[in-house]
Order: sequence, then structure tokens, then C-alpha cells
Amino acid sequence: MKKVVFVGLSNKKDKEPFDKTTNSGKVIDKVINQLDYECFKLNLVPYAPTDKFGKLRYPTKEEIKSSLKNFKKEIEKIKPNCIVGLGNIVNNELKKITKYQKILICEKHPSYIYVYKKAYLEQYITNLIDKINKRIGDIDD
Repeated sequence: MKKVVFVGLSNKKDKEPFDKTTNSGKVIDKVINQLDYECFKLNLVPYAPTDKFGKLRYPTKEEIKSSLKNFKKEIEKIKPNCIVGLGNIVNNELKKITKYQKILICEKHPSYIYVYKKAYLEQYITNLIDKINKRIGDIDD
């Protein structure tokens, strides 16, 4: 069975990566439900970084860097045929890992589409499915 990994930046509090209760999770689930592959959802930073008031924040460069070793171990265990990076920060980090280049697809984060480009949401989903199928097809060749 072919495998696809969707990669986000970090978790929301008390949520799994791309949790079904979040807008981004709903979008990724729509994509997954139309794929005939085993799919995984990971984050570069496997926890919800918070500020001193407990408010969710972006992870620091140091937090990302310190999480990369475990992230790479997770990827090695899964052995995906395709990695889908979601969001600029994630894609910038994944592009640095030469080993992933042939299987990497870089996309805008689904929350960006959901909030700012909602009229294009179905097109985003369709395009992402097409890119994944093409990337996996290209690998088979």
C-alpha cells in the first residue's frame, strides 16, 4: 500500500495533527477520503507551543530544530511515497532535507485557503489530490 504523510507545523492544544474538529483537519480529511493510500498526519513540532499566558503561538526556530530529529525518525518508520508539506514554515524546513525532495509536495496551509480563499476550497482539494496521485505515479515509473 502506498503511503502519504501530511505535515503541519504544530498541534493545537489537546488536538492531534489536523484534528477533525479543526477547519484544517476537515479539509485534509476530505483529501484523505478521496485517496486510495494509507495516510498519516504529522507535525514538525509534536506539541502545542504556548506563551506564558497559555495562548497558542508559532514554534520558535529552536523548537523546530530540536523536533526535527524525532520527526525524521517518524518519517523513516512510515517510509512514505509522498510527503505533503502544508504551510510556508513547514515547506521551508522540508526543502532543506535533500532525501525528501523527490517525494515532496509543497502546498499552502489548508487554514489559509479555508479563511482567505474559501471560494477556491474545492479546487484546492482537487488539485492536491491530483498532485499526490501524479507524484506517486511518477515514483512508480
